[in-house]
Amino acid sequence: MFQRILFPLLALFILAGCSNRPNTTLNINPTMNVPQQDPSLMGATISITSADLRQDSALAKVNREGQMLSLTPSRDMRFLLQEALEKQIRARGYMVGPEGSVNVQVVINNLFADVQEGDLRYNITTKADISIICQAKNGSQQTKNFRSTHNTKGAFRATNKNIENVINDALTDLINEMSQDTSISDFIRQNARG
Repeated sequence: MFQRILFPLLALFILAGCSNRPNTTLNINPTMNVPQQDPSLMGATISITSADLRQDSALAKVNREGQMLSLTPSRDMRFLLQEALEKQIRARGYMVGPEGSVNVQVVINNLFADVQEGDLRYNITTKADISIICQAKNGSQQTKNFRSTHNTKGAFRATNKNIENVINDALTDLINEMSQDTSISDFIRQNARG
């Protein structure tokens, strides 16, 4: 009899404890635009890596009920941007592998949403700054920087969804700019034979 009461009561306490925890995960899923294939490209193999130079992996910090929370992404931002670059390189007509004639690295310099909240309004500004570093076997090197800033304002408190939307918009613009840029592809074309 005691066990019939104890187990449901224990389960109720555990569920109550879980429901009080605030959600600190942001669902980051920007649109990954890819360029048109360039039929003039040779089938060179490119290696792609990524790095995150930020001191903190949090995408935003917010005050919720007197507690400062760090909001972190649902996936590693390094690998998300590496995946976007890889899709773009493949779409142009290159192969991606571990031993490439050109090594390409995507580096996150800055990616953060500054959330300002007052009594009646919020303001979210997201800044994204990445570098793409190309290093050819022949010693040639090129660095290309991509930056995007997005801002939104609204009434009352900023929700996780509000913050996600601004970050996703900034990253979508940045990835679209990468897709339209031809300087990386030109560098690979000129240096892939080493």
